Amino acid sequence: MTQPTRSAEGRVTWFPVRHHSPAAARLVRALIAERRPAAVLIEGPSDFNDRMAQLALPHRLPIAIASSVLGGDGIRRGAIYPFCTWSPEWQAIRGGLAAGAEVRFIDQPWAALAEASPVAHRWGDHELRRGRALAEVCARFGADDFDDLWDTLVEVHPDLTLDDYLTRAGMLCAYLRELNGELGAGLPPVDADREAFMAARIGEALARLDGEVVVVTGGYHTEAVRALVGAGPRPVPDAGGEGGLIALAPYAYEALDNLAGYEAGMPNPGFYDAVWADREAGRTGTWERLLAEVAAELRRRDQVVSPADLIAVATTARGLAALRGHAEPWRTDLLDGISGALVKDELTVGAGHPLLDAVAALFRGGARGALAEETPLPPLVVEAKRRLEELDLTPGHTERSVRLDLTVARDLDRCRLLHALAVLDVGGLTRTGGADLTRRAELTSLVEQWRLAWSPTFEADLIAASFYGPTIAEATAARLAERARRLERAAEPAARLLVDACLAGVADLSGELAARLAELLATDPDFAGVSAALGHLVFLYRYDPVLGVRGRADLGALLAAAMDRALWLVEANTHGEGGRAVAGVATLLEAFERCADTLGRDRDELIVVLDRVAADRGQVPVVRGAALGALWTLAATGTDEVVAELAGFALPDRLGDFLTGLFQLAREVVPRRPELVGAVDQLVVGYSREEFLEALPGLRLAFSAFTPRERHHLASTIVGADEEPRPLTALAVTAETAAAVLAFEARLAETLTVHGLRGSRHG
Repeated sequence: MTQPTRSAEGRVTWFPVRHHSPAAARLVRALIAERRPAAVLIEGPSDFNDRMAQLALPHRLPIAIASSVLGGDGIRRGAIYPFCTWSPEWQAIRGGLAAGAEVRFIDQPWAALAEASPVAHRWGDHELRRGRALAEVCARFGADDFDDLWDTLVEVHPDLTLDDYLTRAGMLCAYLRELNGELGAGLPPVDADREAFMAARIGEALARLDGEVVVVTGGYHTEAVRALVGAGPRPVPDAGGEGGLIALAPYAYEALDNLAGYEAGMPNPGFYDAVWADREAGRTGTWERLLAEVAAELRRRDQVVSPADLIAVATTARGLAALRGHAEPWRTDLLDGISGALVKDELTVGAGHPLLDAVAALFRGGARGALAEETPLPPLVVEAKRRLEELDLTPGHTERSVRLDLTVARDLDRCRLLHALAVLDVGGLTRTGGADLTRRAELTSLVEQWRLAWSPTFEADLIAASFYGPTIAEATAARLAERARRLERAAEPAARLLVDACLAGVADLSGELAARLAELLATDPDFAGVSAALGHLVFLYRYDPVLGVRGRADLGALLAAAMDRALWLVEANTHGEGGRAVAGVATLLEAFERCADTLGRDRDELIVVLDRVAADRGQVPVVRGAALGALWTLAATGTDEVVAELAGFALPDRLGDFLTGLFQLAREVVPRRPELVGAVDQLVVGYSREEFLEALPGLRLAFSAFTPRERHHLASTIVGADEEPRPLTALAVTAETAAAVLAFEARLAETLTVHGLRGSRHG
């Protein structure tokens, strides 16, 4: 294994890095300032090269390059390339620009990697963490994990020289790769393509430029790329990158912390930020200053920390540092000292602790970046920021709740904007309650509740959304159409997307979405799914109170198609079905009752189909009852015929199911036709005790379709004309108790609605 310093030609200095390493950042900056190379070539997205000047603007770090691409499978994938002040890539860029060098990224664009690589946070250390090699090397150095190993070899040493760094970092990374067997045929194809691409870019620079070249790559790739450059020209993978979008975006330490899920970051970036600032200023004792900040933060949170506690932490941290061979107490020493000296409670695995949570928040740091004012942004981002500000919806650092009354024009505008950004997956905007038009559940008030909170990916999400179009409306319509393209033979989710389009105010741009819904309606074989889609369309076409789409011709065409498809499926597709099929029959009936005349649909055709379903002995009783109930509601069958059909369901295990379907579809008819209730009474009276107990659960369910007042009326009917029905006994309670009960019932109803346990008027 060769030591990774200068190439044999003497023109290339290879600089392997761990991404977001303060030591690497300091040393690569010093190297470039000393050598003043002709070019600085950096592992990074080469499709950003024509915008490299944007990185010279006065941004407040952390920021990131955000890239997005739509893959051949129709799925959009986004990637982030983050910078903080102490990122080696950032210092290499700024140092190279200051030295007058040509600064270029040399890695493949994200568009070439998105479908082959699962890692959306680029500049990752995931290659060095995988495989059996890491555990073996950590054991040799007495380190707990890769972070601890890197700190022990590199970060802890304030006076680490360039030669020592290049030797340690280069040999560690190359050794881990070699032990993992990721050389030659063992190299994953995506890494092989990337390394060939980077080697070709370096070769081009060497052929084109005179003078020295500094190459900054992740340590995992350095030796392999170096070998490829030495081997001379070879076939290079295509750059890819067509159809992608790339731009700068603000970032935050919350998203950079690898303890919060970021694959490439240092754990506790606030700690390394403090180390960087102190070493830049020539200060020592970072751990002591951080310990003082920990004490102050804990006291702000009403956590008692005494001077004796702090002395115990300091003593423990110094002892651990000496034991671990650290030149000064380091991150793990300080955290272990705090945990050992201050946490008095027994810790449960996986559970948090308020003291440790406070320490983790402090060590994570709260830095949030901002782009320079002159940074070019995609038009959608500019529009979104402007509209959020105009409508007082800009997420701030303090979370807030917003209540929107959809009957008020301004609130409806706010609703549409929030729904559009939610469709575009913009973080920090969350609907938390209120009217749900996609479920049409008990729309007693047209009010929505939203939570607005700053998200570290907010602008990156907006930039990713820009891929779909230059305006919010166009991007939202395209995003909905993309989701619809992924659906297979499922009309109901597509209809929900159409409701989303209306909520987002882009129904006039939803041509592709509407076309896809029409395709799915024609191919979905499931009656329950098609009828559920029909329900959404009936709502929009007939009942829409605020969205402005009621009675539209394009919706009418979709509604007619859904009615025809549901009518065709109801006979063959409901065998063995229960509640879902009954709900579908109810929706079909509602569609014909409310919309058939407007759409020119034949009511007699519905009656013929329902007649066949009601007479089909292969159907389950609940569906036959629903079909008969629909006919009764339409006055297409008489009470005598319904009573006669009852005899066919007299068995205790069938009666309740039949009546459940019948009552749900004929709820308004039954109380006005006492003959049916009397016939049911005669059947039940004839049951033995065992038969009655068998039938009872089904009967309870069937009669639950009626309100208490309606059930009282039915009970009065059963008593008969010869007996005076006794009125319900008045409850002897106070007005306050009655009011409390009513309030409880209202809360219960709201809770049931939120969880989807209350249906439409048909059940």
